[in-house]
Amino acid sequence: MKIAFVDVTVTVSFGGIQTAVWELARALHDLGHEITVFGGEGAIRPDLGGREIRVHTFHFTPREKVLDFGSRFRRIWERWTFARRAQPTLAAGEFDWVILTKPFDFFWPWLMPASSRTRFCFMSGGTDFFRGDRRLSRRIDAWVACSHFNAWQIAHRYKLFPKVIFNGVDVAAFSRHDPDPKRRKALGFGSDDIVFAFAGRLVGWKGLSVVVRALAEAPLQELPVKLLIIGDGEARPDLLRLADDLKVGSRVVLHPPVAHRELPALYALADGGVFPSIGDEAFGITIAEAMACGLPVVASHIGGIPEVVGNEGACGVLAPPGDPLAWAEAMAQLATDVEGRGKLGSAGMERVRSNFTWAMSARRLLAALGTA
Repeated sequence: MKIAFVDVTVTVSFGGIQTAVWELARALHDLGHEITVFGGEGAIRPDLGGREIRVHTFHFTPREKVLDFGSRFRRIWERWTFARRAQPTLAAGEFDWVILTKPFDFFWPWLMPASSRTRFCFMSGGTDFFRGDRRLSRRIDAWVACSHFNAWQIAHRYKLFPKVIFNGVDVAAFSRHDPDPKRRKALGFGSDDIVFAFAGRLVGWKGLSVVVRALAEAPLQELPVKLLIIGDGEARPDLLRLADDLKVGSRVVLHPPVAHRELPALYALADGGVFPSIGDEAFGITIAEAMACGLPVVASHIGGIPEVVGNEGACGVLAPPGDPLAWAEAMAQLATDVEGRGKLGSAGMERVRSNFTWAMSARRLLAALGTA
């Protein structure tokens, strides 16, 4: 089949949706399909490993330069300016399926010629609803979601239940690595320190202030627990200020962002992972990636995260979002139980490899399209 992914952001920014597009493009190509990716003018091109995946980019007006009539208006206008330029090439491609990733792109089927046989699939990884999206959605032919929680969100809005394909992990890249003692020492971690790592955008809804506050709670005050926070974002200054105010600044290491495939080497320096989201994560790719590297994780009991970690406590620990004391207790539990960390890490790694690979996700997507 000829399959196209259309998302203006995939060639200009990083994130869960962008990761899903590129990884599914690789997996579908390896299953024998002809894949094209349509994105905005930008420099991002992941390593495709020599695969013949076509990439078309088009000029667009970034949302920051659009009149501020609200964030959703800005994002729709951004995508509309991209679509006006991309439409002739997409229509001429005569694709069997086009995969859209945001409701902001629901206008695409309405732009196609009347003679077009191209069908459209919405691959959801969140919500991003707006007034009028239900009407536009009438020409979407197939619906898929990245978790059962996300499927429920979509069903509540559009009155139909998507197929669940789950996001995945590149388990060839994300696997257990041997730690580099020199690199760990260079980051300021001693041999007795228990290091919990986080990787992702430093924004408020990721809940990192919760784990910084947890360091000052009684269960962790006397334990050699430190945080390794990998990433950047608007919350960085506030996190540094909070750590200083709580007198735990020496226990928090903020590492700049690294290339996606460099994360396993950094995860190898840690003893556990922490993912304290206070917003509804539809899935949590970074959590699954940490688990694939053998890290025992503590993650928020919110959104689709329990589907990744599991509710039974065998592959990771779920903690209530926004509760520093509960997080301190959960982290202390792992910090003082070396054997338990090993069991959780191994079980989590097996859970990901058995359920959440991109090859599995691609096959589930094809089944949802009725082409498996």
